[in-house]
Amino acid sequence: MTSENTPFNLLQSSPDRGNLKVIAFGDPKVVENYILTQYRLGYAEVNEWSRPLPTTNPGEVMSILIKRVSLDKS
Repeated sequence: MTSENTPFNLLQSSPDRGNLKVIAFGDPKVVENYILTQYRLGYAEVNEWSRPLPTTNPGEVMSILIKRVSLDKS
């Protein structure tokens, strides 16, 4: 893997693209349902989200999505 192809470099912003970070917090079933809804809507693949991570609140998890988006130049 060359340095140009590392995950960090693939997620770097460019003048016409930016990174959007989406974090879902909640009960594990609610977070899973939200991720599946985003998939059904065509927004993000399920495997683009991080695995559910525990938070400091009992029974709560978070999952993170970093998505490259085009910036509107208008």
